[in-house]
Amino acid sequence: ARPGRRTAALRAGVRYERDWRPRALTVPEDAALPRGAVCLITGAFGGIGLTVARRLWRDHGARLVLLGRSALPERGEWPALIRQAPPGDPLAARLRAVEALEAEGAEVLTLAADICNVEEVEAARAAAEARFGRIDAVIHAAGVVDDAPILAKTPESIEQVLAPKLHGTMVLDSAFPDGSVGLIVVFSSSSTVTTPPGQLDYVAANSFLNAWAE
Repeated sequence: ARPGRRTAALRAGVRYERDWRPRALTVPEDAALPRGAVCLITGAFGGIGLTVARRLWRDHGARLVLLGRSALPERGEWPALIRQAPPGDPLAARLRAVEALEAEGAEVLTLAADICNVEEVEAARAAAEARFGRIDAVIHAAGVVDDAPILAKTPESIEQVLAPKLHGTMVLDSAFPDGSVGLIVVFSSSSTVTTPPGQLDYVAANSFLNAWAE
C-alpha cells in the first residue's frame, strides 16, 4: 500500500482502508419545517448563518431570529452607517444583509447574546417567543477558527475556539432541552476527518459537536 495517514483494518486476511465519498441525504418527513417556521440562528451574521437564513426564508417562508454577539444600532442610524462605511466594513455588511432579507419580504428579528451565556440565550429565546411564538428550529452556526502551530497557541486562544461550539452547544442544550423544539442543527466540519495543520482546537471543538449530535 502507498504510504498514507488513513485508517486501515485487517479482517480475515483482507486489508480495508477507510475512505470518504459523497452521499445523498434524504430528509425524514418528521424533520420537515412547517411553512412560516420560526428559526433561531446563532452565528447568524457569518457566511453559514446568512446563507442558511436566506434558504430558510426562500424555501420555507421562515421567520428569522438572527442571534449575534453584538447588538445592531438603532434603525434610524442604519442609512448613515451604510452610506459612510468603508469597503468591507463588517457592521455595514450585517445591516445590508438584514435589509436584503426584509426587502424580499422576510420577517427578521435581530438579537444580541453571548452564546456561552445561558442567561443571555434564555433572554433571547424569551424575546423571540414574545415576537413570533414557539421556536420551531435552532440552527447553531456560531464558530471560530484560529489556525496556528500548537506551540504558538495559548490556553486563551484555544478557549476562544472551543467556546462557541463546546460551551455554546451546552448552553443551547440547557436553553432548549430535548423535545422543546422540533429541530436542532449544529454545524460541524470536515476538519474532524482531514485534521488540517494548525487546527488542533477546531478539530476538538467539532469532534465534540459530532459526539453531542449522536
